[in-house]
Amino acid sequence: MTRGLAAAVLVAVLAGATGCGYHLAGHASAASFLPEDVRTIGVPLLENRTDQADIHQRITEALIDEIVRRARVEARATRRDVDAILEGRITSYRETPVTFTEGGRFSRVEVTITAEMRLVRASPETVLWSQSHFVFREQYDVPETPSERFDRELVAIDEIARGFARTVVTSLLEGF
Repeated sequence: MTRGLAAAVLVAVLAGATGCGYHLAGHASAASFLPEDVRTIGVPLLENRTDQADIHQRITEALIDEIVRRARVEARATRRDVDAILEGRITSYRETPVTFTEGGRFSRVEVTITAEMRLVRASPETVLWSQSHFVFREQYDVPETPSERFDRELVAIDEIARGFARTVVTSLLEGF
């Protein structure tokens, strides 16, 4: 009897909540945080202030993919002929050993990337959103051979790029 009552209460609460305009974060109605006149967002290549090659390209590509997937606006890899520009810079890249073998060799590494991002209206140039300190981390196991280590590092960077893009787009859409 209590299960049936609990289920009925849950159904009533959910039915009431749907009528009040609640929605899941990241869905179409969340795009309303962007100004209505922003229909195209330019995403030029992020600035890379680190020694890690290609990291800015991987993150830029992930940002474009995530905007197209979630923001319901067009994303272009340019600054021209757009309503707003999402620009940013990768400010640091760090690898930190987190686990060691008995012999003292590190066996697990944490990659940390920090970045600054902002969305600027193209004309007149006004800042619509900014975040000066994004931090992203991913860990990977260190294999024996250097070539395998490079591959695992790239996988970790790609994971960070996808997480970075999800976080930035969520922040844009929800105004955080």
